[in-house]
Amino acid sequence: MKHVFLMILAAACLMAADATGHWAGTMTTNSGDQPAHLVLKQEGAKLTGTAGPSMDHQLPIQNGKAVNGVLTFEVQGSNGLMKFNVKHTGDEIKGDITRGNGGDKDSAKLSVKRAK
Repeated sequence: MKHVFLMILAAACLMAADATGHWAGTMTTNSGDQPAHLVLKQEGAKLTGTAGPSMDHQLPIQNGKAVNGVLTFEVQGSNGLMKFNVKHTGDEIKGDITRGNGGDKDSAKLSVKRAK
């Protein structure tokens, strides 16, 4: 009986932490705020989807993972590879983005909410 309860509890936690959906908000860089839009699909620990400044301009995410509410993925843009390390809590995703382009490195903050 104890094992059944733990399995049900674990399944409920996984369902509650599902990042699947449309997300909209801002990416804050040194030069100011820019729009950010994510379309994510989570299947267990596998995370797929797209990211970009709008629904009309989306790039595929690569190497996406979702573990205990922490989402990690990469997006290859024209200015280099952007690496996302963000936390999913309820209807909000927040965290850090780093980008390397040759020897240059940039960082930004992401803050998006589930679009309704």
